Amino acid sequence: MKNIIRKKNSVVISLFVILCFLIIPTFTFAQKLTHIVEKGDTLWDICEQYYGDSGLWPKLWEMNPFITNPHLLKEGDVITLFEKEPVKEEPKKVEAPPVEKAPAVEVKAEPLPMGIDISALTQVDALGSFYTDSTQLWGSIFASEKGSAMLVKGDTAYVIFDESRNIKTGDKFYIGRSSQLLDHPITKKEFGYIFNVKGILAVEEQQGRAQKGDEYFEKKNVFKAKIIESYDAISLKDVLMPYTPVSSCILPVSVSKKTVGNIVAAKNQQKLISHNSVVYIDLGYNDGLKKGNVLNVIKQNIAPDPAPDGKFFKSRSSIILPDIFVGRVLIVECGTDTSTGIVLYAVESFSPGAYVKELTWENMPDFLSGVADCPIK
Repeated sequence: MKNIIRKKNSVVISLFVILCFLIIPTFTFAQKLTHIVEKGDTLWDICEQYYGDSGLWPKLWEMNPFITNPHLLKEGDVITLFEKEPVKEEPKKVEAPPVEKAPAVEVKAEPLPMGIDISALTQVDALGSFYTDSTQLWGSIFASEKGSAMLVKGDTAYVIFDESRNIKTGDKFYIGRSSQLLDHPITKKEFGYIFNVKGILAVEEQQGRAQKGDEYFEKKNVFKAKIIESYDAISLKDVLMPYTPVSSCILPVSVSKKTVGNIVAAKNQQKLISHNSVVYIDLGYNDGLKKGNVLNVIKQNIAPDPAPDGKFFKSRSSIILPDIFVGRVLIVECGTDTSTGIVLYAVESFSPGAYVKELTWENMPDFLSGVADCPIK
C-alpha cells in the first residue's frame, strides 16, 4: 500500500514540474553588448533585430562613429550596442482548436532616409584623392597587349606591382597620374600629392617571365589586366591605387565638434574653385570628420585696428570680425588625415587655402532640399 502511495506522489510531482515549464513564461536577458556584422546587415536591420525598433538606428550610428554609411556595413566589423530593458519572450501556447483569422492589416514600411545623389554633380568613380604617403601607390602600367602607348576601355594592359603586395585575380585598381609634391597653401610646408583618376582596371592573371643573362625566372609581381573604365587618356607609366567603390547616395550628417581646416587643392589642380568642384581637405577621421559632413567655406575677415584719432596704432594690431561665408562642401570620402569633398554651393569662386568650418544642425537644413535626393537603402 505504501508503495502505491509513493508512486502516486511521484507521478503528481512530475506532472507539477512539467506544468510549471509549460505555464511559467521565460525571459531573455539584456541585449548583447556587441554585434558582428554579417553580409547584408544594415543599422536598421540590427535595431529591428535587437530592439524591435528600426527607428533607433541614429542612436546606434552615434555610438559607432567609424561607420561612414549606415546602409553599407563592412562584413566582420564589430558594432557596439546600447543596453535596453530585457525583452519578454512570448510564452509557449497550448494548442487550441483552429479559429478564423482576422483579416491581415497592411503595415506601411517606414520611409527610408533621404540622401544627396552626387552622381548628378560629378563622375563618382573619378573623384581622385589627396594622399600624403607614397606607399598608397601599388604599381604601374608598363606595357600593352597591342604594343600601343595609349589605352582605352576594353584594352589589355600589363602591370607591375610592388613585390610586397598580395595581388589576386579580380582585384580592381584606379589608374591615374600623381601630381608633384605640393606644399600646404597656408603653412607652405610639403604636404602631399593629388591622384587624378583616369580609369579603372581589373587584374586577370599572373603573367610574365624575366631574363637576366642566360637565366630565366618567373616575375611574380607582373599581371595581365583589362581596362574596364576610362575617363581620360590612359598611357604607359600611369600608376595604380586600390579601388574602393564610392556610393553615389550620401546621407548628410551634422558635424559633432568644432572643426577648422583648409582646402589644400582641387581636382586637376584647379586654381579657381566653384560650384560642383571636387576639393581635397586637410581633415580626416583623426579630426572628427566623417563621410556626409557638410562644412562651410569661409574667408577670414580681419581689419587693422584704428586709433581713436583715426590713425592706425604703430603696433598694427588687428580686429577679427565675423567670417565671410563663401560656400558649402559635402564630404564624400574620408581618410585618416585628409578627405575629399564636392562643392554644393558657392557665393563666389575661391582658391586652395580657403578655410572650412563645421556646420552643425539638429534638423536637416532647408538648403539641402534643393539638391537631387535619393533613398538611403
